[in-house]
Amino acid sequence: MQSQPTGINLRNTASSPIKLFVTARDPATAVSFQILLPKLAQNSSFELCVLAQEPAATILAEVDYSISTFGALDSFEQTQYKVKEIIDKFQPDAVLTGISGPDAGVDEAALKVAKIQGIQSYALQSFWGDINQLSGAVPNHAFVLDDEAQRLTNLRYKEVRCIPIGSIKHADFDRYDVLALRENSRQNVHDDEVIIGFYGQPILEIKGYFETLEAMVRQLKTWSRRFKLIYRPHPKESQVLFDKTRQLFENAFADAVEIDEQADIVNSLAKADLVVSVFSTCGFDNLYLNEISSKAFNASVYLWFDSCMIQWWKDYSGLENMPLISEGLLLSVDKESEMLDIFEQGLKPEVQHQLWLQAKAHLPDASLAVQTVIDTLLEDFNAVTRLA
Repeated sequence: MQSQPTGINLRNTASSPIKLFVTARDPATAVSFQILLPKLAQNSSFELCVLAQEPAATILAEVDYSISTFGALDSFEQTQYKVKEIIDKFQPDAVLTGISGPDAGVDEAALKVAKIQGIQSYALQSFWGDINQLSGAVPNHAFVLDDEAQRLTNLRYKEVRCIPIGSIKHADFDRYDVLALRENSRQNVHDDEVIIGFYGQPILEIKGYFETLEAMVRQLKTWSRRFKLIYRPHPKESQVLFDKTRQLFENAFADAVEIDEQADIVNSLAKADLVVSVFSTCGFDNLYLNEISSKAFNASVYLWFDSCMIQWWKDYSGLENMPLISEGLLLSVDKESEMLDIFEQGLKPEVQHQLWLQAKAHLPDASLAVQTVIDTLLEDFNAVTRLA
């Protein structure tokens, strides 16, 4: 029987488990799947086959579940061939992927093969409106953050069914005692010292990215405040980009630079006074960390002023406005000359408090995200079996 538009491609009987082929490449996806996969594996309604590509493979290695992994292949065609081999052997009822980028990898290959073979595909979206279309295939269904993410995604892809679920990767953030973690991490921080956390992104080839970093260094050189710069490279940053960024920072600030190599990003987020990036989702992570705290303790800042960088993002995302900025959830540096003024704003308790209130008012409840994914898959599958 042919699959229904909103269901799972039916290949087994109603009493059989749903065979779900899961892929992950992006770190944000992996952190979410660390929480989701054990719940799916414990549910007798599902049979899983999981394929992870670096850097997600290293992150998911901690999950108590059998996961196949492979590294970067020479071409997308090789990746697609590898994925097709596994799908042909496993014969899944549905595919669940992450959405990675800006290039194409295992997730995009899985969506491509699923489209060719008529298998219903689901994708977990980590940022508002983000769909990677480099393979020529988009998911049939997308689990998105909230109603705004649904609206933005459907502006570009009317054919994609969007299911708002909240943020899985933040579903267990309430396990942290954030203020205690902050106090412990700052025992050697001087009272007059500002901790700036800079969070890298793997986009050296995008004109405007490294120029933004150079602009930050120029401005910080003129800042009268005493500060330490903690640089946390993105797991997908190349060695070339990491070395170039570290050299830029260390040449400018010497011993005031620290490389964050801790496994858990929460440690550096809790320590920082300013969580700074060009437009990393680490700023979003920091919003959730503040939201669960009994009071605000820092501010997220996007360096959003380089015209080439902004135009690239608009072309890539299909959006005109950065959602986190337009919703007033974090601070934005719109001109290089205003950077230090924005940093000073981010250090003010009243500004941090206002951002904290915004986070509490607007961030979706993450606690129900996992169950919503499971319920959706089961409901879709049952809908198909009732029509069989």
